[in-house]
Amino acid sequence: MSADHFLEVRGLKKYFDVGHATLFSRQPRNLHAVDGVDLTLRHSEVIALVGESGCGKSTLALLLMGLEDPTEGIVTLEGRDITHLDDHQRKDLRRKIQMVFQDPYESLNPTQTIEEIVTEPLAVHGIANTPDRDQRVKKAMEDAGLKPAEVYLKRYPHELSGGQRQRVVIAAALVLEPEIILADEPVSMLDVSIRAEIINLLAELRITRQIAVIFITHDLGSVGFFADRVAVMYLGRIVEIGTMLEVLEKPQHPYTRALISVIPVPNPRLRHERIILQGETPNPIDLPSGCRFHPRCPVAFATCKVSDPRLIPLSKTHQAACLLLVK
Repeated sequence: MSADHFLEVRGLKKYFDVGHATLFSRQPRNLHAVDGVDLTLRHSEVIALVGESGCGKSTLALLLMGLEDPTEGIVTLEGRDITHLDDHQRKDLRRKIQMVFQDPYESLNPTQTIEEIVTEPLAVHGIANTPDRDQRVKKAMEDAGLKPAEVYLKRYPHELSGGQRQRVVIAAALVLEPEIILADEPVSMLDVSIRAEIINLLAELRITRQIAVIFITHDLGSVGFFADRVAVMYLGRIVEIGTMLEVLEKPQHPYTRALISVIPVPNPRLRHERIILQGETPNPIDLPSGCRFHPRCPVAFATCKVSDPRLIPLSKTHQAACLLLVK
């Protein structure tokens, strides 16, 4: 493990058994949710994990949280193998890694006050009766943009807007003073006017609290100014990874180019060609042979149907998995 790699993932796979191929067959069938992912995260770094629904982004986050056990592969945190932990060890892990889910309406208990919601993680970890509890709760709330905290403590979720509810979810994550936040589509349920506020908040927390962030999204355009690096996923694999500038300015994988081509441009006079992918994403149970993107790829050729490309280094920080890059 490199000295600057805080979190490191190697060969991570998660297959879900979905039964036999037929009633009379003993051949098992697996859904390949995550299929050989390598990823590193540095201290206070922001990585955007981008891809269509069903590509494995959320499953990868659950594996990192220890909420799912991997089929294969290793996850290390500060050099410690956290792939297979017992319940006590996982509880300790979750003080360091916290998750912010997509839907603030579903994430909050409607019968609890905001104070109870933000305090609950401390109670779960047995630190709710410490002298600094109230101070930690208020600081977490105010760092999440709920200022002054006293205004919100006795309110219930239904009394808040969608953006305020998501701030409560973030406050509940911050109260344990984590080192990593996994943000799973944290702005997709919010109004457009509120999305930038939440993204700006996470960008701020990354600096003020020195928190590393894995920001999961299907919208590459929403994280252009926020992330240090971007990893593009397709059918369980990372097909391109690099600095945000490298990926946005010089995308090398056809799938990445298609995602970038549909990012809205604020100036209507600037026109660019949109790449509309044909067909649906293949079934992760019955994966295509060769390159798994070839059935939808606008530049696929015969070899793509039989050869399965792996990530190819293009620079020290940029990699892509495409046969067009093989010389």
